[in-house]
Amino acid sequence: MEIPSSFTRPSFDNFRISQSLEKLKQLANAGELDKNDVEILQLAGECAILMMNDIERTPGNWGIIHADLIPSNFVFHEQEARAIDFGACGFGYYLFDLGWTLSYIHPAFRNQLLESYAKQFDLPHNYVQRLEGFFVAAQLETMNFWLGLPESNEWLPSHISKLASREFKRYVNKEEFLFSGTPYWE
Repeated sequence: MEIPSSFTRPSFDNFRISQSLEKLKQLANAGELDKNDVEILQLAGECAILMMNDIERTPGNWGIIHADLIPSNFVFHEQEARAIDFGACGFGYYLFDLGWTLSYIHPAFRNQLLESYAKQFDLPHNYVQRLEGFFVAAQLETMNFWLGLPESNEWLPSHISKLASREFKRYVNKEEFLFSGTPYWE
């Protein structure tokens, strides 16, 4: 598919993750976020950036992505799931979309989603590690948006604390979390 030169959208890459990490660091230094939690997010973000930088961009793994594939952005028609709300779309790794979606699915149901996905698209041999990295990247990416919301200081510190003590800590320690554990929203 040829993309028109006038079509401009953001790239979901290491630059945006670095922006989020810098904002989080500033808030921690200002005493608005727990420094230990932010340190774990920093370490996890740096690992995710290294993982992303290690993947060669090819037409088979990089292109236009939805960038907000959450359960409320799916509708079903005749047993087929269809995405809606493409307001956040941009360029990125296709697995970024899947990692983002998995961050909103309970670990007990993620394997079923991946089995269905694999019937349509190939997964790399190291897909669990990559998806965990894209899970981390997606959570950090969306913090760019959340940090701009006036009411985020009411709920974001708790959200960050849960991520830091669960998924992000396990990611930093190279322990799989995709199919186990308590998700950050519980």
